[in-house]
Amino acid sequence: MNATKIIKVDPVTRIEGHAEIKLFLDENNHLIDSQVKVVEFRGFEKFLIGRPVEEMPLLTPRMCGICHSPHHLCSGKAVDRAFGLEPQDLPPTAFKLRRLMLMGSFIHSHVLHFFYLAAPDLVLGPDSDPAKRNVFGVLEANPELVKKVIAARKVGQKITKILGGRTVHPVTAVPGGQSQGLSQENRDSIMKDVKDIATNFLPEAKDTAMALFDQYADAIGSLGVLPTMHMGMVGNEGELRFYDGKVRLLGHDAQVLEEFSSSDPSYRDVISERIKDYSYLKFPYYKKKSFEEGCYRVGPLARVNAADKIDTPIAQELLTEFRNKFGRPTPQSLLYNYSRIIELAHGVEATLELLEDPDILGTKLRTPVEPREEEGVGILEAHRGTLFHHYVTDRKGITTDVNLIVATVSNNEAINRSVNVSAKELIVDAEPAEGLLNRLEMIVRAYDPCFSCATHVLKSGAVATEVQIIDHKGSTLKTLRNWED
Repeated sequence: MNATKIIKVDPVTRIEGHAEIKLFLDENNHLIDSQVKVVEFRGFEKFLIGRPVEEMPLLTPRMCGICHSPHHLCSGKAVDRAFGLEPQDLPPTAFKLRRLMLMGSFIHSHVLHFFYLAAPDLVLGPDSDPAKRNVFGVLEANPELVKKVIAARKVGQKITKILGGRTVHPVTAVPGGQSQGLSQENRDSIMKDVKDIATNFLPEAKDTAMALFDQYADAIGSLGVLPTMHMGMVGNEGELRFYDGKVRLLGHDAQVLEEFSSSDPSYRDVISERIKDYSYLKFPYYKKKSFEEGCYRVGPLARVNAADKIDTPIAQELLTEFRNKFGRPTPQSLLYNYSRIIELAHGVEATLELLEDPDILGTKLRTPVEPREEEGVGILEAHRGTLFHHYVTDRKGITTDVNLIVATVSNNEAINRSVNVSAKELIVDAEPAEGLLNRLEMIVRAYDPCFSCATHVLKSGAVATEVQIIDHKGSTLKTLRNWED
């Protein structure tokens, strides 16, 4: 790469974890290449090996303080499968309690991302003063709405605390079910709060978001537009699902390319992973195509593209409007934000349905299990996209191998390509304005990446590593790499 100028956006702000954007320009200030570089590292895939498999739902949530519930529940699914249980083998109450915990987590996370992280660019404008382009600026612009945002997020956290035993890093998903049930008092308390969200927050949030999407239609239509495949979980009739169902891969032409179980190792026939020298994250792709042609996306946009319908009325109405405007599948990266509003509506509606289900107050919570030599796979939809936990155990139930594919990892190549396609159009001089660079950050933010979750590979040859030996004068004496250019 013969770059004469490098522009850095460091750090990328309003995301979970740490990353930077590097832009490589030639002598005419034309973009040669770009990189969304992840600059942190964690080793979960390695240090989970050798532990009793029943510990996985307690250990894996420690990857993150935001995505803890999806990791806890996905791990719980994988552990159940390691003991020979399918999701339908759990008592109905345990199955629905897990779904309810996941819905609470979605409410919390989608409210957090849209209003705290994405909205400042839209409410205040992408060229506004970066010192004010944050949630405090939104608070100043619309204090009453922000108060409702804080209250709605608190309800999602309350659901996690009651269903998961803790506000952060839940503990109640155990092999074969749940360790505690839901009392009538707590059920009524949650119901009151969620009904309040449905009545007093969701309509205003929806109207506010839709007005912003209309205002920034040009940006939506031009920033990070990237045709890809889309992955998401669906039910038997193609309806949107989060906790259990079939994982669907949708092609550029809206044709279903793959559907596979969310509880067995068949995902390995669909997904391959590779590394690049500038990132600790892996780069998954569709195995039946080349790396260049195999880019797929996960998360809210991918899910609403992949699903045929949504089985709750407000969310389905929003999905219909979305498709009338943008078609299916739509390639605009900024529409991740629109998709979160659709999923937020579904999360509120699905939570109310679960709370009204008589099974939710049941007392049979566990199916007995015995250790066995097995592979346990759990797949569900986390806030940021399809999440994979895969454990191999010996006959004593001790893990001998672990594979984790976190949503941001699946989106890694798409994030890089989305930034690249817009940078080529936007970067025309060596000193671009701050607002222009912020537009590249907006593309990254739209995916709501969680780099804290995503950086956990530690296997021989699985991470591109470079070691430089430098003398006392600062000269590089030798460079050692575990990859070839």
